[in-house]
Amino acid sequence: MRFFFIIFSFAGKPFAYGDPSIESIGNCFLNGNIPVIDNTRTFIEAHRMVRINKLIQPYHEVQNQMDASNEPQKLLAQQITSETNSNNWWETPLDQLNPRVLYERYSYFSELLNLFHISRSKKITIASSTLAPTGLAEDVSTNFPPS
Repeated sequence: MRFFFIIFSFAGKPFAYGDPSIESIGNCFLNGNIPVIDNTRTFIEAHRMVRINKLIQPYHEVQNQMDASNEPQKLLAQQITSETNSNNWWETPLDQLNPRVLYERYSYFSELLNLFHISRSKKITIASSTLAPTGLAEDVSTNFPPS
């Protein structure tokens, strides 16, 4: 252990004491060879890391809860995406379809055209009449394509 004292008397005279000697301690300060006690720095760094970990722990817990709550949403989004990609029936070239699928598509388009014709006829009837009928039937169901 090294230490150094300088005491000034009331008359202004300096008195110095150093261990191991005043010259060795003075040379350390003049040369920049100041001994550093690493135990203090290590203790402070360890304390800082413990505080940071305690502060980060609730964040990680909340993040894990959010990830767990988002998991069903991610699965649903994947299902919707896969179903959407598989239901793009209009993207499949017609020459790659078998006759049964072609017939189903033909019937879907026939039903769609029929629904358009019925809807158009109703609009024309309503527009051409001077008074709108009071007992108008419900619109045609728009469940297309039928299951």
